[in-house]
Amino acid sequence: MSTRTFTEEEVQDLTDRVFLLKEHLEAGKMHFATKELSDGFFQSYEAIQLRPDGKVEPTSVDGRIRASTLALMAMRQREAVKNELSLAQIQQIYFDFLFREFGWLYEMMKKAGASPSESAEVLLRNDDMWQRLSKVLPEMVDVVREFWKGTGEAAGYHLQDGQQLKAVFAGDVFPAHWENAVSTAGLYVDTIILPCPLTRLGALLKASASRKIVTVVVKHILTAMTYKDIALADVDPPIAMIVPNRDDPSDDERSSLVLRAVPAICAHAKYLFGRTFDGVDDLQEFCLHLKTVDQVMKELKGPDRLIFDTEWGSSPSQQLSRAMIEHAYLPGMAEEPHAGLQIFNTSLGRMPQALGAQEASLHFRGTPYINAETSWLHFTWLLEYQGVPASDSLAHRQSMHVVRALTSEANNNLEWLGNVPPETVLEIRKRGLAGELRELLGHGVSDLIGINQDNYFRTADQVVSNLDEAFRRHQQSLRDARHKKLKLYGIDVGACVATGAVAVAAALTGNATLGAVSGVMGVAGLPNLRDIKTKLTELSAQEKARRESPTGLLFRHVR
Repeated sequence: MSTRTFTEEEVQDLTDRVFLLKEHLEAGKMHFATKELSDGFFQSYEAIQLRPDGKVEPTSVDGRIRASTLALMAMRQREAVKNELSLAQIQQIYFDFLFREFGWLYEMMKKAGASPSESAEVLLRNDDMWQRLSKVLPEMVDVVREFWKGTGEAAGYHLQDGQQLKAVFAGDVFPAHWENAVSTAGLYVDTIILPCPLTRLGALLKASASRKIVTVVVKHILTAMTYKDIALADVDPPIAMIVPNRDDPSDDERSSLVLRAVPAICAHAKYLFGRTFDGVDDLQEFCLHLKTVDQVMKELKGPDRLIFDTEWGSSPSQQLSRAMIEHAYLPGMAEEPHAGLQIFNTSLGRMPQALGAQEASLHFRGTPYINAETSWLHFTWLLEYQGVPASDSLAHRQSMHVVRALTSEANNNLEWLGNVPPETVLEIRKRGLAGELRELLGHGVSDLIGINQDNYFRTADQVVSNLDEAFRRHQQSLRDARHKKLKLYGIDVGACVATGAVAVAAALTGNATLGAVSGVMGVAGLPNLRDIKTKLTELSAQEKARRESPTGLLFRHVR
């Protein structure tokens, strides 16, 4: 049997790794699941021999030890990368760049009280500004991509190693400017991971820097800038972070995502048309023959899933007709309206998007946060085509259900959530009340998941019920507090207005004469000044505790 010859460089590398293992063992950092594993490991460890020069004899190191040392080296390198850049530093650099390039527009927007959408539309009406941005923005995409290539690994490691509950935004370019993600998902999860709009829209922008596309890019950049204060807030774990998905900064990675999504694309096409497709080329050839809406309708077997936008009605022909108008500006569309090409391009976009949401949540060890209804539907269809649950972890499944409930009901039964500013969520976190609020929101959800983990409607009802019940208790406590202020020690102040007015005035002003008058009245069985001051102090303490409770902070924005 031939014996391998090791170079001195390999021997030195192995020696360094073995001594690193020794350090971990001596520090008690190595743990084993069973005694058998422990015994086998130490048997291999004790068999290691050293050469006369103090280096490890490589033939004495078996595969078990080699694998362990490689894992330790990877962990050490991972920690080194994390130590080079903190999440806070990465966020600070990123927002400094955005405000350096677009701060002037952001300040104009804030001064005018306009929305990101309104500001972008007004700006891009100017032809000179559009021409300028259409040239500058693609260059900015390259700069930001390079930034994330250099920092994305560190950001990913920080987020992966964090033990907090994380939600990864997906299903759209960025949260809409009118629905701050922190006001909904931030009520339950610890950290919301948001995408970088420049990297997410980079490929589209480079393909066609049309006025429409540039307007969309500027809108999302301005929206991202509104998250600066919450992203840079001094709180651990962070409430919101802008970190792109792995597939966003690179065109090659995005192409790879489409390839990985081919099985889902073909499965979705099979549902729509009731026939099997060998691949994307086969699907494209089939769709190219369906030029009109009528031709598509004749071939359609699964009309319930021909959905381009849930707000466009339930008729598949209506959906398709509108898509041919609304999506005409997108790259890849034919010059003449083409119904089949619309379906092909949408399948080529929606299924990879859904798969990207799934993979990003796994990458960051969180759960998908999808607030766009159309994207949510495609995500659930992806899971059906894959035949797998959304997550193996009950905590992650519960997080996904509660976040889904908060986002889906924010426009229905929980409209008041839109009035909760991010600053309130930050205050709840800083006061250490996040766990109590999470328990309130998630009460009973795990039981429903155990019955049917795919029934998001039922768990949404439960979350709404939890908040309704909490709000009723909060309102009752306010009524009780008002009642206590009207009755001090069981005496109806309303029945003795004059006396009560004198006593309260004395308590609030410290007027000795008024206090004396009140004291005389107290002899006749009415509350004296000391009683009132003591009770008012107690009530003030109760009111302060109620105001600073999770429900007090949350519901103070309900109108």
